[in-house]
Formats: sequence, structure tokens, C-alpha cells
Amino acid sequence: MSDPKTPPSTPRGFSTDDLGSALSEILDHVDAAGWGQEPSVFALAPTAVLAQQAPDVLGDGADSVLTPIEQECPDLDAFLASAVWPEAVAGAAVAIEIVVAPPAPGDDGTPRYVVDGTNPAAGDSDGASEQARLVAGVLRGGPDLAIMRLRHQPGEEIETLTHPQLGTELRAALAGTFTPDDPGA
Repeated sequence: MSDPKTPPSTPRGFSTDDLGSALSEILDHVDAAGWGQEPSVFALAPTAVLAQQAPDVLGDGADSVLTPIEQECPDLDAFLASAVWPEAVAGAAVAIEIVVAPPAPGDDGTPRYVVDGTNPAAGDSDGASEQARLVAGVLRGGPDLAIMRLRHQPGEEIETLTHPQLGTELRAALAGTFTPDDPGA
């Protein structure tokens, strides 16, 4: 049995709220760097484990349950296809810029989005498409979540949105990074 005063060495018991807080922190971080960024990948490490094993890594986020740590990611597709996280990593997240288009006639009302703004499905003739930032995250063997923030002008209210169908493919790809390929399994 483990000592209750010792932080867990493996991530367990984190909630969707914990994940949402980490994703909001990531969204604020990438927003501060401006627009025109490449996708960013983050490991979500338990802050308690970091405080014990690497206290110099912690900054202002020491009050958070999960601490996002940005990873090198020159190619998102290659990263998602090959990444395997160490046991101490509780989750992972990706931040990308997208273009949001209004639902097409006959759709279920879910906004459409694309990562590449040159995709013809991204735009529409009346200019109703908007730039946004999407942050999707998963916890090891647990919940997943995606949040989105439309590009806003200085002085405008900042609104963070979510939807059960938002970023489902990206969330599935991230979850796959916690399930290494094992032909014998």
C-alpha cells in the first residue's frame, strides 16, 4: 500500500474539471503568443509529481492539479502516430488554429471546422467563417475534452466554448498515444 502523503507516481483519479482547467491554461498560453502559430503539443503532468521530482519546472501553475509541459512537435501527424508517453504523464493536449464555418443546411447544428483555411469546406460565400483556436486533451484511460475560442478583438469579451462533437478525431488520436501498439495484446 502506498503512503497517502506521497504523490502518486502514476496519474490516476483526475477529473474532467482538472482536464478543462489544464486546457484553459494552454489556451491562454497560446493566445498570448498571437495568431499564425503551428500546432502545439503538451504533456499533462501531475503537479504533485512535478513538485516532488522537478520543483524548478513549476512556475505560476503550482496551484493547478495538472501542469502542461510543451513538447517538441515539428509534425503533428507524425507525432500522433508515434508518440508514447511515460507512465508519469497523466494526459496530453494539442492546440491548433482552425476555421469555423456555420452548420450546413440539413446538418445537426454542430459547427464545421477545418485546420487548413485553404480547404474549400472551410469558407463560405457570405464570410460567416471565423478563425478560432481549438485545444483538445485526454487523460490516460479517462475523460477527454475539447475547448474552442473564436478569434476576438481587443476589448471584446473572451468566450470559451465546448461541444461533445468538438475535436473528436483529434481526441481519439491523442488517446491512441496512451495505447502503444502491441501486436501481442
